[in-house]
Amino acid sequence: MKASYFLASKYAQAILGTLEEKGEISRLDEYVEAFQRLKKALESSETLRDMAYSPLIPPKYIVTKLKDVSEFDDTIFVQFLEVLVDKGRQNLIPFMSHILYQESLEREKVVEVRLVLPNKVTNTIINQIKQAIHNKTGRKIKLITQFNEDLIGGLQLYIGDKFFDYSVKGFLEDIQSAYALSGGGEIFES
Repeated sequence: MKASYFLASKYAQAILGTLEEKGEISRLDEYVEAFQRLKKALESSETLRDMAYSPLIPPKYIVTKLKDVSEFDDTIFVQFLEVLVDKGRQNLIPFMSHILYQESLEREKVVEVRLVLPNKVTNTIINQIKQAIHNKTGRKIKLITQFNEDLIGGLQLYIGDKFFDYSVKGFLEDIQSAYALSGGGEIFES
């Protein structure tokens, strides 16, 4: 069965509802980490993936293996894995991992920002960028810094699902697009 983000969101809401009902919502980050470990393991291990999605392997065995991989022996979590496996919905785990992670960030009033720079910079500059984003959003910032030598200069920001390109490369590509649309000259490679 094809994985559906919509269906995964329904299952994620069910977990959140159960955690709230049982007074365990403060443990959401533990669930997020467990789902992230499962997602990573399923993406990296073909053997685990084949076993987890096989209709020939007993569901109880699949649940046990997924629980072992998640390194999270929690009653609610294990019962939830049992429901997923019984319904053949293990393929929703990657989506659920993402949805629960985003929900955790939202509840903590944190925004994840990926900052892409052309080369290493000082912590002072990174902290200034982080503070500027905090001032604009009013939220705590979880900053992930990456380096891409192709940028030439400037920076790129991914804030949630939004992309902001303040790089020299992006500026040149914008000029190229505008120039090409006006019908003038040759296209240059950046």
